[in-house]
Amino acid sequence: MRYTLTLGLVGIAFIARVMLDDHLRSYPFLLFIPAIFLSSVLFDRGCGLAATAAGAGLALAYFIPGPPLSAAIPLVLFVLTGICIAAVTELLRSTLRKLSEANQYSEVLLQELAHRTRNDLATIVSVLRLQARSATDPAVQTAIASAVNRVDVVAKVHDRLRDTGDSNRISLAPYIEALCGSLADFHRGIRTISIGVRCEDIQVRSSQAASIGLIVNELVTNCFKYAFPDGRRGSVEVDVRAKDDRILVTVQDDGVGCLAGVKSGLGTRLISLLASQMKGTVTRRPLPEGCEVQVSLARDV
Repeated sequence: MRYTLTLGLVGIAFIARVMLDDHLRSYPFLLFIPAIFLSSVLFDRGCGLAATAAGAGLALAYFIPGPPLSAAIPLVLFVLTGICIAAVTELLRSTLRKLSEANQYSEVLLQELAHRTRNDLATIVSVLRLQARSATDPAVQTAIASAVNRVDVVAKVHDRLRDTGDSNRISLAPYIEALCGSLADFHRGIRTISIGVRCEDIQVRSSQAASIGLIVNELVTNCFKYAFPDGRRGSVEVDVRAKDDRILVTVQDDGVGCLAGVKSGLGTRLISLLASQMKGTVTRRPLPEGCEVQVSLARDV
């Protein structure tokens, strides 16, 4: 079938040459070169060589006046050109095939790495939860619960990568929504505080998504810790949007306001560290009811 189609391409070139004979009388081999190229690209090197032979034969039989020896030099050049085209296209095809195989192998390795990473993170979470159950000190239990939440933030990034099939970029909106949903589930039944989420459809690198997730986790957790003392009811609003080359993460609450003189804990220091790594800034301002913290981060495109 390949050789039949190759001869068909050569036949089309032959018909075109006959129709343009008045204009291409001095170029008997010219229109056969595209047929050789297409045969080599679409099929294989053998088809390119067959197209070269067929084109040379037709040109000698119909388009070269006088004895064939008078066209020896153009014929040799044509044959050499056809052989080179066939060889180069075969080399390119082989290279592309190897690159495709290497890419598939890399994807398999990345999937295996992501699978093992998710399993390792799940193991860490399980161990921490067992440790929390065995601890009797409430402060230790709280610290371990915070550690579990932070590990869970990273684990959700790997879950998003698995769902999207992209080993590098994820959509931020479903990730932040799932993260805030987990935080709401964690505190449901303990605190009567609602969490609202507004997040634009932003594509970011997985490493940046993990950092943004950790920032959101710490900001929301701080709201639960400090904004609603003594079982106070309230709400927390999370807003993530892109502006120019920045990503703005804003968390508002309607609690007691921005407390002054509060000692910076691990969560606050972690927010500052992550913001600094992403060339960002952290601003805090009081609201008529509650407090707003906005983190401006450089978008890594």
